[in-house]
Amino acid sequence: MDRRLLRITGWSALATVLLVAVFFLFLDRPIDTLAHGLRGGALFAVAQFISLSADHDWFNVWLCVGLLGGGALALGRGLTPGVRALLLVCVAVALTMMLGETLKWFFGRYRPVMYFDHDLYGFSWFAAKGKMHSFPSGHTFRIFSAMTALALVWPRARVPLLGFAALVGICRVVVTKHYPSDIIAGAFVGIFCVLWVWSIVQAGRPASQPTQR
Repeated sequence: MDRRLLRITGWSALATVLLVAVFFLFLDRPIDTLAHGLRGGALFAVAQFISLSADHDWFNVWLCVGLLGGGALALGRGLTPGVRALLLVCVAVALTMMLGETLKWFFGRYRPVMYFDHDLYGFSWFAAKGKMHSFPSGHTFRIFSAMTALALVWPRARVPLLGFAALVGICRVVVTKHYPSDIIAGAFVGIFCVLWVWSIVQAGRPASQPTQR
């Protein structure tokens, strides 16, 4: 087990819980109320467009293409560093999506629309409806998992990749689909799920096989 990653995960989880609690109690509703006033404007339209990059259906398509393509390349060329990296990215993102969707169902948090339309705020637990699947943000954990995985493959592009992920998360608040605390939790899930998958895969890799850079 990677003890350093375990410590980082623990401290980051604690910081995430504290931030989520502060935003949930004091900041989520005021911030989303401000964002609600942007509806119909240019900023709202731009945020909607950017959000499409982390759409669930698109991610399913890219994952299918990546996994099938990676499998075909592995059969034809073997597990070259590039093929291994492609499969690692796809598997890490797929596992993140499975975990994230389970957490959404477990927490059952009301989306902002339920607050604006019905004055409902908080958690309903074990919810089956999409309007109660706000926590953590699906777009956010999807895009953070993908960008984190790509950043591990191409470290030099780490800053723009993670910056884009953060932008998508912010856009989800702008379009009032999520509260800021949903974004914080989604980023944590996306980043650390991938880091642990990467760590486990690297631990099982023979020392003679270099990582993709």
